Amino acid sequence: MALFTLLMGCASSQSTAPPSELASSGWSDASALAPVADFDAYVVDVKKELRAHRLPFDSSKAEAELAQVAPFRIPAGPGCRSAAPRGIAILIHGLSDTAFAMRDLARSLARQCFESRVLLLPGHGTRPADLKVVDHDDWLTHARAAVAQAARENELVVVAGFSLGAAVALTVAAESPGHVDAVIGVSPAYRIRSSTLARYAGWIAAFRPWLDSSPREEFARYAAMPMRGIVSTVALLAAMDDRIGRQRALPTPWLVVQSDDDEVVDVAENRRFFEATAGDPRSILVNYFSDQPVQTRTDRVIWLPAAHASMRVVGLSHRALHISPDNPHYGLSGTYRNCGSPSFREEHEIRACRQAERLWYGVSGQSPPPGEAGARSTFNPHYGDLEQRIERFLDQVEGRRQDAVASHRSRP
Repeated sequence: MALFTLLMGCASSQSTAPPSELASSGWSDASALAPVADFDAYVVDVKKELRAHRLPFDSSKAEAELAQVAPFRIPAGPGCRSAAPRGIAILIHGLSDTAFAMRDLARSLARQCFESRVLLLPGHGTRPADLKVVDHDDWLTHARAAVAQAARENELVVVAGFSLGAAVALTVAAESPGHVDAVIGVSPAYRIRSSTLARYAGWIAAFRPWLDSSPREEFARYAAMPMRGIVSTVALLAAMDDRIGRQRALPTPWLVVQSDDDEVVDVAENRRFFEATAGDPRSILVNYFSDQPVQTRTDRVIWLPAAHASMRVVGLSHRALHISPDNPHYGLSGTYRNCGSPSFREEHEIRACRQAERLWYGVSGQSPPPGEAGARSTFNPHYGDLEQRIERFLDQVEGRRQDAVASHRSRP
């Protein structure tokens, strides 16, 4: 998406968030809330921060919303053979999101006998302006602390992230290969489409503090976005590239999942980055496509069709891949539908989307059949298959690790 389009889209927004959302309140001492000693204590501390500074979407459901957006832990599933978890998975959401976005993936990993620990990155979950008082170092501090804590408790640690969270996860994995046994990136923002926005974000922030000042449409994420959030994202990607560049290849097993329909990240550049950087032979890139798969030179890139007729999905957006069709908010029968905005869609299309009982799901440029209404996809109809692919990837990671440990122990 071009910088001009982004800025004009924001400028033409028909409404602005309430002043309270555009004024900073919380996260003034983000490092003090990092999960250093005990994850449950971290959850309690962050919930206190949310209770003090969060602006609820629906004030009558304030406590229920808080519970949904806060960090959380899911123990290994009841069907697991051992009382101890197979490993610990740290999950990290994307920019403007909350811990709620990682709930489906956390449950999937718990069913695979991992203990899932989902972070809430500083600046998130309270009000959009709180992204103006934190930076990428705060995000990395929380992720590093969570990984170090997990490594003290279990021999197998996985770090998974969505979008911005994928870049945080990869950076921490590259910094601590001895602590991280596998890294998973879903719709990863390793490379973003608007290179112009990335290049000039700091300059733009000086005269335009808000990229978008729209009011929220749901409880689980911000709609408004301060330019400081973009500046921090760009700084994080620079830190990631610097760390990866020192190693030239990532020694940690790495699973990347992305969609060619993604309107936020540059999936072609992500593929090139993966192929140049993934050093472990177990590393895999899963790429969904709507048109035709791109010819690649490696068998580590798997191409899967995005469409799903029975769920009326024609394409997979940036925010869809890690969400189950059963998700009560974003799923096929969920309470939320993304109908777009007047800046990017015709009024009659938005109206039809909001009023229709039955929708088709896709991304920009993908129209529903004649006479049908369409919305942006917010779930992955192939989620069950993806869950199995993640399980096979982690089985390989664990198997190779156990072989290495056994080999080391058998040496004289």
